[in-house]
Formats: sequence, structure tokens, C-alpha cells
Amino acid sequence: MSYRYVQKEIRTNDAYYTKQILAKVDQYLTVNFSSFQTILFSFETSVKANINNKEVIQKQLRELYELNSNYVSNIYLIKDDLSIIGGSTPTRIFDEPLPDRLPLFDAADKNRGTTIVSEPYKSKYSGWTVTMVRYLNGSPSPMAIAVDLDLKAIEETLFKINKQEHMNLALITAAGKIIAGFSENIGPLDVQDHSFSIGEKSGEQILEANGTSFQLHTREGVPVSILKQPTEKFNWFIISINDESRMAAALTRLETYYIWLLLAGLILSLFISFIIAKYIRTPLYSLKTKMKRVEQGDLATTISIDRNDEFGDLSRAFDRMLLQIVELIRRSELHNELERKLEIQVLQSQINPHFLYNTLGSISNVIHLGQIDKVDVVIGSLISILEYGISDASEKVSLRQELQNVSDYIEIQNIRYNRNFMLIEKIEEGLLDFPVFRMLLQPMVENSIFHGYNGGQIEGSITIQAHRNGNFVMVEVIDHGEGIPAEQIASILNAESSDMEVKRKRIGLNNIHGRIKLHYGEEYGLQIISIPKMETCVRAIFPASLLKGDA
Repeated sequence: MSYRYVQKEIRTNDAYYTKQILAKVDQYLTVNFSSFQTILFSFETSVKANINNKEVIQKQLRELYELNSNYVSNIYLIKDDLSIIGGSTPTRIFDEPLPDRLPLFDAADKNRGTTIVSEPYKSKYSGWTVTMVRYLNGSPSPMAIAVDLDLKAIEETLFKINKQEHMNLALITAAGKIIAGFSENIGPLDVQDHSFSIGEKSGEQILEANGTSFQLHTREGVPVSILKQPTEKFNWFIISINDESRMAAALTRLETYYIWLLLAGLILSLFISFIIAKYIRTPLYSLKTKMKRVEQGDLATTISIDRNDEFGDLSRAFDRMLLQIVELIRRSELHNELERKLEIQVLQSQINPHFLYNTLGSISNVIHLGQIDKVDVVIGSLISILEYGISDASEKVSLRQELQNVSDYIEIQNIRYNRNFMLIEKIEEGLLDFPVFRMLLQPMVENSIFHGYNGGQIEGSITIQAHRNGNFVMVEVIDHGEGIPAEQIASILNAESSDMEVKRKRIGLNNIHGRIKLHYGEEYGLQIISIPKMETCVRAIFPASLLKGDA
């Protein structure tokens, strides 16, 4: 039964581990997609600024390509006659029109304002590649900017994973064609001209099959497990094929271990039976007395059996076991405290990715609006906030530091939404040095902009005030915007995993609420008081005893 249980667990863990690997590969592709989008936007801005100066465009193309040559095969500008201005060395020399650029140019022309990702194809100068192309709006003649992806770099990454994790991964198009992967670790596959099949199933049929996980048989009848996952940004699939050889090897070793374990147990049982028959009274009575005292809670009992045989060893082992139990109890208490601290740190870590996502959106908006002179301001504020946010999350900071961080944050939001959210501070004397959690105020202010001021569509003041109230210190963020409906207030502080989008937008307040309650108790945390169309107050309640030191 134990063997069967372990076998089942190995299968479950293997499938879970494979899914985690697929998720990491998808994250890698998403990061690459964002990088390529950034390249296109950067190039688009540069070309518009120098549309009539071909030499400057060629120089910037070359510099941009050389800077990203580890990830892309070429960066170029496609003219309406299908000739190009290229960034790679060959295309700087050979810029003649090529027919394979026509589908790219037409797709960009028909979808202006959208980045188009082509199907994989063989380019004359970039080899096996995928092109991301975008129409150049505002140019005197029809043009498109394009980036050829270096699929070899992606494939090398997959090969490293295949080798290190003993896996068989590949990127597949929606039509069942191999983009990258498989070729160095074919296994149960039949691969021909970027297509593949497993047994009687083609790659396209595998993608059309229902479910993300299923089993197939090769032409030799060997069962293989298939896991597939669509990518977030590209119209591709990540495929994992596992012939269970890794799991079979682990189970073989486990089976040998269990056989030896059973044999050792049988021999040990016979030996112990002989000893018990020979030494049955005095040592067992002493041990029984000692165990009874332990049962009554006396872990410091010291009845000793001064013998040099197995019963003496058993008595001494029992004494060592008691010492270990005492030590384990002590460690368990320390572990519970550490677990509590780690849980606090986990809650704290949820804020940074949420904020960084919004801030990067701010920078993107500034660039798209053409407010280039404000980019340095946004980036400077972002650097200050990041330097503040990456410090020790468990370390308390003063309210003064939080106010400075919020000031940087408001500066970013004012530029992002082209509004003036005026920050008003009303801090009772002596509370500027009051210890609070790092990143306490920023999500509360963000809530005011999102709920109170319709996500930046209207502007208004945001008041931050702190004051004592008996045994409590209250830190409040007040806005005079639209407000929050009463039926939504409770749900804001209680995350619901079934609605990920809503959870994502209010994770900040939920995080603060959880941190305060976990750290100081159920009577502390957040309160939200909202009068629609008039005023909303988000109040953080702390123990006043913190004024005399961190509780």
C-alpha cells in the first residue's frame, strides 16, 4: 500500500512539476513579447522624428539591432515597394524588394495601430523566424516597422530545459508546426519539415484534442503523456511529451528500496523477538515506569538502566528521544513564530508586482501621448519608489518615509492621467515618526484614484491625516470622489479567488488589512467609510503602544 501511494504521488508531482515548467516558459515568452513591443515602439518614435533623414534612421537601426542581437535576427523598415532599410549587416547591403515581405506589409496596413505576429517562415536573411510587424502611422508614404525573432535563441533555452529537467518541450503553431524545440530530444516523435506526429496523431490533431492533458501511444505501442498550454501573448502552444522514463527509473529504485526495507524489517523483528524473550522483566519494567512518567507529562524523568546490552541502549535511546522531543517542542514554537513572520512577508510581497504593473503603464502612457519631457520625471519617481520598496519588507518605517513615497507616487499618477491630484497632509504632532508597515499608504491612495476619481478620469484632492484616538492611532486617506457602494465595501477587504480581475484591482487594501490583523490582532486593520458622491475614508487602525516602541 505504501508503494502504491508513493507511486501515485510521484505521478501527481511529476505532472504538477511539468505544468510549472510550462508556465515558466510562457512567462519567458511573455517577457520577450514585451521586449519586442518596446523595440517596435522605440523604433517607431525614432523614425517619426527623423522620417526624412535616411542616414540617421540607418544608424539608429544598426545601434538598436546590435543592442538586441541576442534576441532578434533583424530590425528593419519595410517600404511600400517591399524594399527595406535594415539593421543587420546583410540587410544594410542587400535592401532589394522580396516577395515574402508582401504578407507582412499587407497585414500591417490592414491592422494599423496593432502589432501583427506572423506565422513562422524561412526568411532569406534571417532564416527560420517569426516577424512582429507594425504599420508606421504618420509617415509621408506607406511604411511598416518589423522585428525578426531569433528562434534559435528561444530553441536553445528549450534545449537547456530539456537537458536539465529530462523533458521534451517545443513551441507549436496553431496549425501544428514546430517553431522551436524537439530536434535535440526527439524521443517518441516522428519529426519532418517542422511537422510532427505521435503514433497516428498529427500535431494539428493533438492541438485540436479536448483537454490540456492526455495520453497517446507511439507506433511501437509505448504510452506517452501529453501536456499542452497556450501562450499568453503569441498564438502558439507549449507542448510537453513525457514517455514516463524518468518516473519509471524512480519507481524502479523505490521498488528495490522497499524490498530491502522489508527484508531488513523481517530480520530485525526476529532478532528483537529473541532479545525480548531473553530479557523480559527488569528492563521492561523500568522502561514501562519511565514511559508512564512521560505519559503523565514528566519529560525530565531520569530512571536509568545501567546495562551494556540492547536494553541499556534502548534506555539511553529513550533518554535521547526525550531530549529530542523537548528540543522539537522548542523548535516547533520557534517555527510557528517564523511561519507567522513568513506569512507577513508573503502578504507584503503581493504589493510590489501590482504597483510596478501600474507604474509601467504610466510610463507607457506618457510615451504614447508624446510627452517625452515627462519621461525623466516619471522614471525618477519610479526609481525612488523602487529603491524604497525593495528594502527589507519586514522592517518598519516611519510615517514620514511613507508620506515621501506617496508623494513620488502621486507625481507619477498626475503625469499618467494628466490630472492634478493635490496631496494634503494633516499629521498630528509627534506622529511623523510613528512606525508603520512599508508600502502602507500607496495602495490606499491608489484606491482613492481608482474608486474615488474613476481611475483618473476626474481630479481632486487626497488628504492623508493621522491622529490618536484613545488606545489607537488612526491613519486615514480621504478623497471626495464618486465613493464606493456599500455592498462592495466588505468584498474589497475579502479577496475572492473566483474573480481574478477584481482581486487584482483591490489586492492592495486586502493586503494591508491582512498584514495589520496578522501582526497586531483582530481588533486592528482597515475600515472603509464611504458616502457616495461626497467622501470616502480608508482608515488604518494601529495600537497606540507603538509610540513607545515597535510592539
